[in-house]
Amino acid sequence: MLKDRMIVWLLEYVFGGMLVIFPMTSLAVDRFVFTDAYLWTAKLFAACLGVILISCASSMRQRMLLGKRIDKLAEQIRAGS
Repeated sequence: MLKDRMIVWLLEYVFGGMLVIFPMTSLAVDRFVFTDAYLWTAKLFAACLGVILISCASSMRQRMLLGKRIDKLAEQIRAGS
């Protein structure tokens, strides 16, 4: 079960990174005419979605690490009793 969670946050990092890198590089490299606002807005939305996915992955990873620390502490308490 822990490996399933690990693959989820890993995929969130990968997809989030792709959603940030690809639209932002295409905005920086290609000089779109600002009258092409729909495409520019869609790329900006995709980049924002990528940032959200990366932050979700980061918080999930932190919760997993905290869960491991709590489990270790509970085992130490049980072993000490």
